[in-house]
Amino acid sequence: MIGGNAPDDVMLGDLAREAVLLFAGSAALFLVPLLVVAVVVGLIQTIFSVQESSISFLPKLAALVMVTAIAGEGLMLGLADFLETGLIDMVGAIR
Repeated sequence: MIGGNAPDDVMLGDLAREAVLLFAGSAALFLVPLLVVAVVVGLIQTIFSVQESSISFLPKLAALVMVTAIAGEGLMLGLADFLETGLIDMVGAIR
């Protein structure tokens, strides 16, 4: 069906939208705390006139580990739920 809105097309569009939203939410969950830590460390380095760029690595790594420890399970459960429902929907659309 060319140019039509078959139920399969609508389902695939919904699935793609959910995938993009899941990816954006997961990425933001990691990027926002790292951005905050990077800005704070950059300000501290500027205030104390420290020019060493490797100093900012450890606080960002610690923030990444903390975010993963706190929210990692929830992210994996959300991904598993998306994959499970998405695969079931795709198999249903094939039949």
